Amino acid sequence: MSTNDEKGEQPEPDDRQFRVLVNTVSFVANEPLLLAQYEATAQPGQFAQLWADRDNEEFDKRVNRTVEHLGGPPELYILRNDQDPPAADNYPDAAMREVFAVLSLARKSVMRAHLFRAGSALLAVHPDLLDISAAPETQALFVKQAQDAFWEHSEAAYIRLYSFWDRVGQVLDFAFFNIRKFDQNGFTSVMDRIHANAVPMDERLKNSGSWKRLRAFQTSEKDDGLKWLLQRRNLVVHSLHLHPIPIDEDSVFKSQFNHLEVAHREKLRPRDPIEEVGLLIGQLKKSGKLFSDFLTVVEFSPSRKKSHWL
Repeated sequence: MSTNDEKGEQPEPDDRQFRVLVNTVSFVANEPLLLAQYEATAQPGQFAQLWADRDNEEFDKRVNRTVEHLGGPPELYILRNDQDPPAADNYPDAAMREVFAVLSLARKSVMRAHLFRAGSALLAVHPDLLDISAAPETQALFVKQAQDAFWEHSEAAYIRLYSFWDRVGQVLDFAFFNIRKFDQNGFTSVMDRIHANAVPMDERLKNSGSWKRLRAFQTSEKDDGLKWLLQRRNLVVHSLHLHPIPIDEDSVFKSQFNHLEVAHREKLRPRDPIEEVGLLIGQLKKSGKLFSDFLTVVEFSPSRKKSHWL
């Protein structure tokens, strides 16, 4: 290894490449640990989970019952010694696992955004925390990059939060309409079809608190409602990247949405980082809070449980 640094000289290209690779490995390997540590130091329950640690076993049993209701294999088979288990329909289990996987990704994205909000805010006040050049312009550049990274992670979080609900819609579409190909209909479309076709035929579903809460979320334009989440997701996918937008700024946002009432336009407009993180946390909590209602609504669908497995 070259000792150019000890002499105050620039490292050789091979040395620089090696150090970049070492830093890359460190960053990649340490991120999961850092996220876990950051979550542990946050307020209890700030990042919503589908189940409390102490309820893990009961939650697993309920999910297994739901998968079995949809026609998936039971957790355990009771067979004679000469019997083989029947052919299983693995789609219900795979679709449910996709729901869990996407919510986990969304949760991680929200945590990243939260972490970068806290880190960039601290750097803005104490740029001297950076172990780099003391030149103000250099410090300002790194602070700006950290702030931009916060908005980037926020965009990913909004997209993934909405993707979670489309995965929920995928399960509901199969449960009520036996549709496995899920490439066009989103959560809202499936909920509307359940409302139009299944609810009038089932008084228990119609009067279910779980259905009412899920339907209220789907039709809500509040900050923690699905309609608002869809608008925010469409904003970042189709119109513009998230960044602070002053009220008087002549921008794509202002020109594209100037036909809306001022109050509604302000609801769509990107907020300051603290408010933006609050919106993400609110949507994540809604996902966790309504998951049990989603499982209950699935149980109102026609059962595909294989009785000969019992």
